[in-house]
Amino acid sequence: MKGNARQRWTADIPYKGTGPALQDVIGGHIPMAFAPIPATYSNAKAGTMRMLGVTSLGRSTLAPEMPTIAEQGVPGYDAVLRYALVAPAGIPRPVIDKLNRALNAALATDEVKKRLALEGAEPVTGTPDQYAADLDKEITLWAKVVKESGAKAD
Repeated sequence: MKGNARQRWTADIPYKGTGPALQDVIGGHIPMAFAPIPATYSNAKAGTMRMLGVTSLGRSTLAPEMPTIAEQGVPGYDAVLRYALVAPAGIPRPVIDKLNRALNAALATDEVKKRLALEGAEPVTGTPDQYAADLDKEITLWAKVVKESGAKAD
């Protein structure tokens, strides 16, 4: 690689999945990757890679010994994958509210919590309006990051 160390660390290498990226981390072909905890945890326990931190504001229940990026000196760092139940535009609000109540009830069950925990996911309940506000905040944040980075779509 040419250039200084900072340039080498800021390279974007697209992968067709977590598996190939982690193979290249273990093989020493790339210095690091962002990957889900379930995909990395067994390799970290085996000593073939080192987990550096979790990207959520709070520690993961799957790896509670792993400090957050915020705890390690980047206050407020919060970059987590979000999933949502979505429906086509135009669905009447009473139907949306009924679906939301059912989703929140399911997320509150021990069975669903245990299954999500195995995937490193932590359920967050709320209203459609709360989630829309969260999405707006995320879009604003990441649009600013992309703009300041100078990244361009290929």
